[in-house]
Amino acid sequence: MDKISTCRAAYLIPFLDVLRDIGTPVERELERAKLPAMVEETPEEPISKAFAVEFLAANEKREGIDDLGWLGVHHHSMSIFSTDLLTALMPMPTVKARLDRFAGLSELEDSDVNIGIAESDAIAEVFCDVVQPKELKGYDIAEWVQVYVLIDIVRSIMGKGWSPDEIRFKSDFSVCDAAREANPNTRFLSQSVHTSIIMPSSVLAASQLTCGAAQVPELSIPDKRHGTENLKRLMRPYLREGTPKIEVLAEIMGVSPRSLQRKLKQSGSSYSELIETTRFEMAAEILAASDTPLIDVAMTLGYENQSNFGRSFRRISGISPGKYRREVIGRERAA
Repeated sequence: MDKISTCRAAYLIPFLDVLRDIGTPVERELERAKLPAMVEETPEEPISKAFAVEFLAANEKREGIDDLGWLGVHHHSMSIFSTDLLTALMPMPTVKARLDRFAGLSELEDSDVNIGIAESDAIAEVFCDVVQPKELKGYDIAEWVQVYVLIDIVRSIMGKGWSPDEIRFKSDFSVCDAAREANPNTRFLSQSVHTSIIMPSSVLAASQLTCGAAQVPELSIPDKRHGTENLKRLMRPYLREGTPKIEVLAEIMGVSPRSLQRKLKQSGSSYSELIETTRFEMAAEILAASDTPLIDVAMTLGYENQSNFGRSFRRISGISPGKYRREVIGRERAA
């Protein structure tokens, strides 16, 4: 059986609000497009992405709307993400770690997106591509959603005022004036190789430690006094002595090792990943607060050597500890 392209119904709902505000008979048009007329009551359910895009394209043309894609996403936020995805994303400490996690879990939102990061000359291109039939109209509307899910993940750490240097679209269309006015420092390109956002590579290493509290949908995120955040705090003293066995932390939590592993899996994490992210957060704090030599930071956090420390740090942040200190922390100190 051929794979069916689907997305969560939640992504269609903001566009329905736009159409309803200008008087479109939304329920009738949904039925005409063979979409569920009561789709707003089931935001978590999958719908045909092809039907949804064709529905939007037809109504954009019928209503004479210049750029329905922008109208639908300019109030977009991470609150549209599924609870499972938010739960998995928010413990990740850096922009890169959250984007990497999203790439691995994107099927929770869309059945066939391809997400990745390409770096060159201190510039990062984060792309979110979809293989879509050429004859399908409305591809530019879908592309707005693709870039805005990436932007909102970056903003979850950088803050809601952040904008990329460039937004690139595969399709050929004219971005409306309202979109340009809302993003005055962003360049828009069409007919590009990828649907993507362009930004300095140093942004990938940004964390809430360096950017302060970001704008995130608090109601959808587990209380930080519980779950993985609580376990991270419990881990910290042990990590200065080496890697604690899961049995030790499980006993502290009052559960069996197997139960702890299961709970971590349910939250989209693992014990080894939790150790690595906790060590990263501790390392980032030390790098920000002092000029401690990197080898001493590595030894303080229980790494066998500086090379292991560097590999682990780069896996989460995308850059080396030294470059992190020079570029990310240095930029914050200068500011």
